[in-house]
Order: sequence, then structure tokens, then C-alpha cells
Amino acid sequence: MAVNPKTVMLVLGSADPKVLEERIAIAARLYRTQPIQRIIVSGGCGAHGSAICEATAMQEGLLARGVDRHKIYKEENAKTTVQNYVFSRILRDEKDDLIMQPGDTVFVVSNHWHAIAVAARLREHDGMEARFYIEGSILPKDTDKLDYVGIFNGQVDNEKFVLKGNWLTPEAVWSHNDRTYYLRNNLVYGTDLANTSFSTQRAEEVLPFLGQLDQTHSRAFIDGGEFWWVRNGNTLWKVKKHDKNIVEHGTWSDWVKGMPAAWREGAFATGVIWDRTLLLFADDRMLIAKAGKHGFVFVEEMNAAEYFGKWPFAWGKCNVACATVDKATGELLLYRNMEMARVGKDRQLIGKPMPFKVKWIEDLK
Repeated sequence: MAVNPKTVMLVLGSADPKVLEERIAIAARLYRTQPIQRIIVSGGCGAHGSAICEATAMQEGLLARGVDRHKIYKEENAKTTVQNYVFSRILRDEKDDLIMQPGDTVFVVSNHWHAIAVAARLREHDGMEARFYIEGSILPKDTDKLDYVGIFNGQVDNEKFVLKGNWLTPEAVWSHNDRTYYLRNNLVYGTDLANTSFSTQRAEEVLPFLGQLDQTHSRAFIDGGEFWWVRNGNTLWKVKKHDKNIVEHGTWSDWVKGMPAAWREGAFATGVIWDRTLLLFADDRMLIAKAGKHGFVFVEEMNAAEYFGKWPFAWGKCNVACATVDKATGELLLYRNMEMARVGKDRQLIGKPMPFKVKWIEDLK
């Protein structure tokens, strides 16, 4: 339970600019009548072929209506209503705290009844006092269901529901004996190159050190080739990929000389050491550091579109979930919301991001 329960507003995005504008107006009206302490605006870039970044448009619209900038947090991964739920429930603030916590009052805002199912799931599975707040004039179709696309009743097991909502978007990747393994949440998925067969195990059975992590803080895997650096709060462990043993302990805040406070204290998703350069990936920015005589030295931070050439619009400013290096080619592999992109040594994307598809864990064929 949250130590000090708060009131949060979750605004669901839309790829339609007119619909999005209506939802912004609804959220602004609610903001003026309720003691809202945090606001999550949820929606990605280029969904359904659109030319807008939904979360950014909602943030700008709310700011124009007088909402306090410091209360607004962007969730810029979601492409669907299911993903609005999946990504917003794990969004963290500048102190690495979950924005929505059990016991919080959460208003799910939209002009469509999909907000009902999202609110119900937050209440049933996440322990929040979730309510839906809907205004609008949409006429129901004869095929419309109150439980929009089965969000509430479609899957009782919330762990599976969350996994399937962005299957597969790994947070760590490694290979062993001609098989590749992917970590996602509490599951390790192993498969051959052609994905003709797969295996699944609980994550702590494969990576025992996960049981030692402080669950109140996020975790981030920084790929170093034959090992990972695993950041958890102010703790940093060096872990060998081969036997999954911790071989070195460190302090996160001391690891990069000159690291900005936002990176010392806040959450980020992943990192990689590529050509003696450390790259860290957060929701809307990257950190770049160079290897020195006594560790890494901070160079600069920027968004991914500034650092990499041919960065796709639909990938927003960053939001990379996992990064690793292809041993055979030296190319950087980036995973983001069920897609994978390759980056050449010249920092230019090679082609377009490709859908990253592997068999679902209940698909036995």
C-alpha cells in the first residue's frame, strides 16, 4: 500500500487528433474539480499510422489549460488500450517510485467506455481505488461491449495479461548452446533460432540473484558482453552471463563520474556498453558516457533521435526496453514494444524496425 495515498489521473490517448483533443478537455475539467496530485498521459507515437505523439500532445494541451507541468508524466509506449494499462501501471517518477500504487485513487479518463475496463483492472489486480471518468457523445454500435476487447474478463491471470500485452518485449537477452533466452518480468523464455520450439522458466530459477533485489526499486540490465551490470536502486552488481553469479558489487551513484542527479536517482530501462561507450536508455532520453582510466565519465544526454541516424518517428524519443550487441556483426540490437532494430557502427539504423514475434507461451504448436 502507498504510504501516503494520493489521487492520480490516467488519461487514455487516441491516434485521432479530434478525439485526443476532446480527452484533453475532459481531463482539464476534472483537474479543476479534484485534488489531482499526479497525471499520467498514456499514448505512443504513430499508432495506427498517425502523425502524432499522443502523450506529448496531451501534455502540451494540459499545460495550455493551466495544469502544473511537474504533475504530468508521459507514458509514450502504448499503442492500444491494453498497453495503456500495461505500461502505465509500471511508470516511475524521478525518484524511481511507482506513480500509481496500491491504495491510490485513480481516475481513468476518456470519452469512450474503454476507460471502464481499465479502471476495473486497476482495482481488481493492482489494489487501487480506480474510477472511470467519461464524457462524450459516442453512439454505441451493436457489436460494442462494456468490457472493451475483453480487458477485464479476457484473462484472469494478470501476469499473463501483462505479458501478452507487449509480447515479446525483453528486458535482457542472452545466448547459450544455440538457444536464445529472453527475460521479461518474472519469466525467462528460451528458443532456437527459428522459434520452432521454446521453453519457459520462472526468472528466479534461471537468475537466482533476482530474489535479492529490492522490489521497491526498478531493475535495469546493462549489457557488457560476457556479463551484465544490474542496477537496482543505488546497488550495482556485475553478473556473469554464463553461470549467473554475482562477481562484483558496486554503488550505482559512483559508477559514472559526473552522472546527473536524474540518472543517479531516477529509473531507466536498460543500457549497453558498445565500443567503449556506455549508453543508458530512459523513457525520453539517453545518457552517453565514455570509458576512462578509472571507469566511465559522463559525456552528455540527449534523445535517441539526436544520437542515432534514421530514428523512426514511431519510436518516440527513446523508450528502448533492451539493448545488446550482435557478437557476429558488432551491430547494436535495440528492442522496443514488440519490435527490434539494428544499428550499424556508424550509429545509423539499418532498415526499419521489424516486428519481434515469438510463439506465445500457451501456443503449443
